[in-house]
Amino acid sequence: MSLRVGVAGIIPRGDKVLVLRRAATASFLPGSFDLPGGKLEFGESPEDGVKREVLEETGIYTSVIRILSAKSYLVEGGKKHTILIVYLLRPLGDSLHVTLSKEHDDFTWVGSSDLEKVFRTGVLPETSKPDLIQEIIREYFESGLVDESV
Repeated sequence: MSLRVGVAGIIPRGDKVLVLRRAATASFLPGSFDLPGGKLEFGESPEDGVKREVLEETGIYTSVIRILSAKSYLVEGGKKHTILIVYLLRPLGDSLHVTLSKEHDDFTWVGSSDLEKVFRTGVLPETSKPDLIQEIIREYFESGLVDESV
C-alpha cells in the first residue's frame, strides 16, 4: 500500500476550463480527459508542484490564485491512495497557447454544459478519478469563482 500527493490546476478561459486527454499509450487511464497536473516531487510544495506540472504538460506559465478542492481516491484495487489538491490558476502573460507533453495527445476547453460529453463517467472500473475530475470542475462552475478568476 502506498500514499501519494497529487496536484491539479484549473486554468480558466472565459467560462471554460482546460482539460487534457491522456495519450493512448498512457499507463493510467489512457484516452481519458483530466486536469493538468501530476505527483509532487519529494520536498516540493504543492503550489510549486502544480505550477511545474502545468508548465510541463501544457507549456503555460501560471500563478496560484487559491486552493479549490482537496479530494481522495484509490486505485489498483485499493492498494494506492492519492490525495489530490486542486488549485485555481491564473495564466501569466497574454497567451493561452497549449503545447502538449508526450503524456497527452489532445486538449479542449470545456464549459459546464460540456462535462457529460467529455468525461466518460462510470465506465472505468479501475478508479473513480474521471468522475472525481468532473465533480471538481462542476464544483468550480457552481462556486461563483468563474468571474473572479478572469
